[in-house]
Amino acid sequence: MTIKKELQAKERGITLIALVITIIILLILAGITIGLVTGDNGILAQASKAQEKTTQAQEEESIKLAIMASSIEENGYQKFTEENLQKVINEQFGDGKAKVYSNEKDTFFVIFQNKDSAYRIESNGDINKIDIAFTITNEEEYKNFIKEVNSGNSFENQYVYLLNDLDFQSEEIDIVGNFIDESNNKPFSGIFEGNNKKIYNLNINKNQDFVALFAYNKGIIRNIVLESGNITGQGRTAGITALNAGIIENCHNKGVSINLTGNAGAGIATKSIGEIVYCSNLVDITSEAGYIGGIVGANNQGEVSKCYNIGKIEAIFDVGGIAGGNASETTIKYCYNLGNIIGNGVESQTNKETYVGGISGNSFGKIECCYNVGNIRCEVSQAGGIVGTNQGSAEISNCYNIGTIEKNGNGIGNITGTINSTAKINNCYFSKEICDLEGIGVIFGSPTTIETIEKTISYMKTSSFVNDLNKDEEAFVMDTEINNGYPIFKWQVE
Repeated sequence: MTIKKELQAKERGITLIALVITIIILLILAGITIGLVTGDNGILAQASKAQEKTTQAQEEESIKLAIMASSIEENGYQKFTEENLQKVINEQFGDGKAKVYSNEKDTFFVIFQNKDSAYRIESNGDINKIDIAFTITNEEEYKNFIKEVNSGNSFENQYVYLLNDLDFQSEEIDIVGNFIDESNNKPFSGIFEGNNKKIYNLNINKNQDFVALFAYNKGIIRNIVLESGNITGQGRTAGITALNAGIIENCHNKGVSINLTGNAGAGIATKSIGEIVYCSNLVDITSEAGYIGGIVGANNQGEVSKCYNIGKIEAIFDVGGIAGGNASETTIKYCYNLGNIIGNGVESQTNKETYVGGISGNSFGKIECCYNVGNIRCEVSQAGGIVGTNQGSAEISNCYNIGTIEKNGNGIGNITGTINSTAKINNCYFSKEICDLEGIGVIFGSPTTIETIEKTISYMKTSSFVNDLNKDEEAFVMDTEINNGYPIFKWQVE
């Protein structure tokens, strides 16, 4: 910069300062106090807010115009894509000023270079301004995010956005946060938006409990796909989070193997006192311990809904396709299992009980509107197509089983292996043409409600059977060639 230009810049700065001072003096002379001018709700603050709103309105209007322009070419309409939108955004704001990202659900993000402004474009065209505390576009930025949380930044109520796929290759990655006990932990309490991006070669190897992508979730983790890698720990080891006290939504473990030596393991969360929805596990999990599930190891005071498991789940005790154990005051609903579930048991155990189920191994809570297709094997005792044992005030309703259960122990049934006198089963179905067992293996006491109903294979593939299952609510629909003719959930085809 030349001396002349420097002087001109200084003169402009001095002139602006003088103007501001003059305005303030005039306002004071008019009887307006300094507080009214410079306070949090003062004239200057209100002017700044008005400017921000004007800037936001201008940005939103420009983005709307860019959406329209990116959908039109010389010969008519063209597909609305990330590339087309980026091209027009560059024309609107200048090259490099704003970056466009997309996910697999036709949602787009426009993030300005200074990261002070960001907008989410929904599939219906709505535009919403979002405040992003941290963006992750590469592996190094993800490692910086780990450092932030591990140093005590929980990102409470703040957004963290993953904007690209990540591939850690052979590198070993640390856990996000930690959990030692209730008084010694570093949780993630923000909103982690994965944008359906994929994580490849995720390798976490710790000689400790509470091992997963996130150690302790008190916020929202959503839209993450684990494609490949290994997560190894002692106990309480899972794909997404070890302890969930928040919400996990639309997260999928497609290829990260889970390896543990202690209790409580799963494809998604080891223990949940929060909510898990629209999640899936596709990997096989084998453990020499218990409380092992495809989605959650122990569902404690939480809710699991609209989830499914495809992987083989094999452990010693409390083994289930969705949950290893389902505690009282918890719910599993609208879930299904396709994987084979194996409980090896240990004959030397005092109680010699294994508890193996297509949905949950051991249940004290509610299981509603679920179905099992996977085959069940129990080496010691108590196995069922839906749950291994139905205890306490547990309830099973509007479920069906079309998997087989091997008769290798006591207490083996198509719906549940055992039920006690205070538990209930309502409107649940099976077919002896598939598995020649009764609905319940052993009944303890005199339960007030036991409704397990045998049907033929041909009947279970009719609209009448769908109506039977929808006795309390319309959760099921006719198959669309994805379940061999048996009913599926509405959410599977929405």
